[in-house]
Amino acid sequence: MEHSARSGKLMAQAFPILARILVPLAAFLAFLILPLLGKQLVPAFGGSESSWLGCVAYFCLAFLLGQAWAAWLAGKRPVVQMSAIAALGLVAVITFRLPANDAAPAGIVRVLWRLAFATLPALVLLFSTGPIIQTWLRRRGEVLPYYLHVIASLGSLAALGLYPFFFETSLFLPELTFYWHGCLLIVAGMLAAAGYIFRQTSDERAAASSHPAEQLTPGFLLLGLWLSALAISGLLGATHHLTAEIGSGPLAWAGPLGLYLFSFMVTFSGRWRRWMTLSTLVWLAVSLTGFMVTKGFTAVTVNHLTAWWLFSLTASGSFLANALLQTLCPAQSRGKIPLLAATGGLLGALAVGILVPHLLVRPTEFLLASVALLTTGLLWLTGRREPATVAVIACILFAPVLGLGLYQAAHEGGGGARMLHLRDNYGHLMVKTDARSVVLSSETTTRASQLTMDEAARHRPTLYYTENSGLGRVIEKLASDRPKLSVGVAGLGAGTLAAYARATDTYEFWDSDPKFHRVARENFTFVAESAGTINLVQRDARDALEHSKQDFDLLVIDATTPAGTPAYLLTREAIATYEIRLAKRDGLLVIHASSRYSKLFPVVEATARTLGLVSLGVTTEISDSTASSDWDPTRTDYIIVCRPNQIPAISAWFQAEEDKGRVKHRLTTVQAPLFNQQLIWRDDRNAALDNFELGRYLFEP
Repeated sequence: MEHSARSGKLMAQAFPILARILVPLAAFLAFLILPLLGKQLVPAFGGSESSWLGCVAYFCLAFLLGQAWAAWLAGKRPVVQMSAIAALGLVAVITFRLPANDAAPAGIVRVLWRLAFATLPALVLLFSTGPIIQTWLRRRGEVLPYYLHVIASLGSLAALGLYPFFFETSLFLPELTFYWHGCLLIVAGMLAAAGYIFRQTSDERAAASSHPAEQLTPGFLLLGLWLSALAISGLLGATHHLTAEIGSGPLAWAGPLGLYLFSFMVTFSGRWRRWMTLSTLVWLAVSLTGFMVTKGFTAVTVNHLTAWWLFSLTASGSFLANALLQTLCPAQSRGKIPLLAATGGLLGALAVGILVPHLLVRPTEFLLASVALLTTGLLWLTGRREPATVAVIACILFAPVLGLGLYQAAHEGGGGARMLHLRDNYGHLMVKTDARSVVLSSETTTRASQLTMDEAARHRPTLYYTENSGLGRVIEKLASDRPKLSVGVAGLGAGTLAAYARATDTYEFWDSDPKFHRVARENFTFVAESAGTINLVQRDARDALEHSKQDFDLLVIDATTPAGTPAYLLTREAIATYEIRLAKRDGLLVIHASSRYSKLFPVVEATARTLGLVSLGVTTEISDSTASSDWDPTRTDYIIVCRPNQIPAISAWFQAEEDKGRVKHRLTTVQAPLFNQQLIWRDDRNAALDNFELGRYLFEP
């Protein structure tokens, strides 16, 4: 008897320790797999917004199912709980796998299906761990274990922070998946052990005497869904602006989501006070003002200053939404808030992913969600719920935001220019048309331009593609030696390169975004008036080339963002695919590397060298146009990848200065016999921090 009592006492003491380890570990694993899954889907969906929107919606769904599973288990006998947990753990460990990353049409529903098919049991297990442990602790007499929210949020934040800065840079995908899978097995085992301890040491009288949770009123349920949906909408809106600037990947996703989780950790720590909510209201108002002044409805660059206002607006909105949930929810029912937040988050993510792209031609949902949150906060502050009060407060807040936004939009074109906005799950495009030109922009990046003063002007390649740019010179030299060119281009834009096609040439453009196909056909004439044969294919370029049997004289990778070309188009496997299609014609690979915050050359050079290829970086600065060339030029960076025997002839194509200094070229090569293994990109290891200058983006003007 004494031994049994001592054993029971030890198990009772071990249970809280086990809970403190298990809850943050489960949260860590759940949010570690989130960026990994999003990154896995980027190639499949062409880098579209659907990949990340779908991931957030899927995680809200998995979180909701985990909470529901835990709530169902809470009313069962311990033996039933143990059996159900063991069965789910076994299924989760056996069935988990990464979703296939083969190319597919974009769509949030397709993303949800792929992720659920591959990982749902594992995520339900992880997301249910916290509430199950919380239920067991309450039955042991701990009514409101606030610290569980804190340590779970700490685990989630640790995963989001470590992924882009450690896991993505240090581990190959099979290694990370192996370790993650092993930790999932550990969580399943620890949860089963915790259930066994609870069954052996639980006091049914303590469980019966615990205070029942108050029923949540329909009004509070609607308010909770409203606040949670707005917080997720703000998070996704902020992520949209960041991915447009620094590329779609974990580095852009981690910041807004981390701020959202941090707000949960702080507001539900048990130390939140009314004055903090009041301060958050002021913080949100100031942040909204700052963001409207620095960016608002315009397409200006999300630079270091705008990015800080973006983060501030995301954080203040998340804090206010969660603070109001915490303040207005009855104390005994706060355990239901995660379930409510997950439901509202799922509704918000589905709205942003499915409805908003068809309702708002500009990505303004971030600002509208912030205004709606501020309105809700002021209504809470005044304590008034009359429709007239709601309408007045909403108008007072919406009027200056919409007024400034409309003013910005009206002056965006300038000089009577017409603006066309196109938006879907692939993102937002703008076409500006005036008497002199047509300009295509993708969020903050000018993608193409066409001069329209006369017929001669319409046929001139402009901007990044002028005759003396790195790419223009390559096309000129290849055309002078080869009577017939076969050219493949990843990234359509306005189809500017079609201006180079001769009657004997064939140019094939690949782009999975249908908006570019529409714009190239309807708003620009490069394709329609080209002398050559132009094929526009709505498909991801890498996927198309992997299934192609066609040989090319030139392949151009032009799927650029301010952060550079998407990584999956530059991995060792991708370049090997391009080389197969170029080998028979002794062709060249040219990568457009113009970027505000990235240095692609070291990555491309190191990766290409593993295939026996060499790289030449060409930076071109053109001071002004001439009557016959280089119309509307800009500074460009291109990387030419070729075989070693080709490099002397190609280097001779570019002189340091031409046309009395009007055209300047700077060539970059690497002569070192060894290269940095960290910079070799593969499908199973490539990291944004290998080429993106994060410090420069956040802190330098």
